[in-house]
Amino acid sequence: MKTLGSQSAKLVQTLHDERKSIFTIKDAARILQSPKNVVSNMLGKAQQRGIVTRLQRGLYTLVPAELGSETVYAGDPLVVADHLPGERLHYLSHGTALAIHGMTLQPRIVVTVSAVGSPSRTINVQGTEIRIVNIRESQVFGIEKHWVDPGVSVQVSDVERTIIDCLRRPDLCGGYAEADVGTWIVRDRVRTQTLVDYALRLNVGAVIRRLGYLLDSCQIGTEDDRARLTEKLSATYHPLDPSLPADGPHSAKWRLRLNVSREELEAQRGS
Repeated sequence: MKTLGSQSAKLVQTLHDERKSIFTIKDAARILQSPKNVVSNMLGKAQQRGIVTRLQRGLYTLVPAELGSETVYAGDPLVVADHLPGERLHYLSHGTALAIHGMTLQPRIVVTVSAVGSPSRTINVQGTEIRIVNIRESQVFGIEKHWVDPGVSVQVSDVERTIIDCLRRPDLCGGYAEADVGTWIVRDRVRTQTLVDYALRLNVGAVIRRLGYLLDSCQIGTEDDRARLTEKLSATYHPLDPSLPADGPHSAKWRLRLNVSREELEAQRGS
């Protein structure tokens, strides 16, 4: 049994009342009405007693009482990743969003979060690899809430924005083939007009090309969807998957180097 002092008990109780399992020194200072240096010292002692776990500088999580004598607890990786950027605009993205939306057959190994003004880096939080990707504020759109537990939600890209992000950075979702498989899984409910809207708003040539090819590959969308994309094409060719060698035939229709074959894509859908 872990013994709580009066200050620790007040902090734990208030955080439970506020439905906060992850909190900052600023939160603790507000609750305890004490200076941050005093609170920091108290949290250091609380960590030694296994009441809280430090996730990164200034960020902590409560260790659930049911864990008994355990003193280290990372919490839900999605919730932890959602808190790491602090007050910066952010959302869970790429391969992580594919998993949240049920758009992948692969296990989730790395948690990816896109954040405004945060240096791109990969950090390890109590054994969980969390990858932070820097984005511009103008690129924050197509976001929704995902409820992890009652009263606990995280920010995640919606289905269409997830596809667009994966087309822009296939390396962050396991390759272009994973974006294709994910789209194929949700092809009956994906909003293709929204997909095109997002691609044009992002205004990245490679994404526009890959989306056009994806619409054809997954047999979704209208001719109007394709025409809106075609209007934005230049003469430059881009690889379908930039993480793979630049070989394979060219697609004049979408100005792409097809370094992933249609047969490979269809095989992955059936795996």
